[in-house]
Amino acid sequence: MKISHKKSIALGNWVSAFVFVSTLVAFAMSCTSDSNKKDIAEGEEWFKSYCTPCHGENGDGQSQIGYTMETPPKNLRQIAKRRNGVFPDAEISKIIAGVENVPGHSTNVMPAWWDAFKKAEGITDEKVLQAKIDHITAYLKTIQE
Repeated sequence: MKISHKKSIALGNWVSAFVFVSTLVAFAMSCTSDSNKKDIAEGEEWFKSYCTPCHGENGDGQSQIGYTMETPPKNLRQIAKRRNGVFPDAEISKIIAGVENVPGHSTNVMPAWWDAFKKAEGITDEKVLQAKIDHITAYLKTIQE
């Protein structure tokens, strides 16, 4: 089967376009990945500062304070497991912020972190507050069993 010169050029243009678009997509993904890694690293720092006293160093709910609580802290490593393998990012962010109430959160034992971060960190910009909470959520997603 012989391919005409015009068809050969057209095919070459398609291949070139495909390679170009693929390269752009790969570049965009690598930039997002670097940004995401920074977000997760910040989320881990915030988790270790604010969440480990109750939820434990690795998020399994095992801590000295946790044993004394009326409602023991949940194993945060099994969020997805408790939800049929799905990690519900938006729901977890709402729970951390205190928008969605769950046993142990938004009580005198565990604060709604939206308000706590405002006071403890002096953060007044709501976009910054939401980003901090989203970064903790992103970190939690990485420690799922």
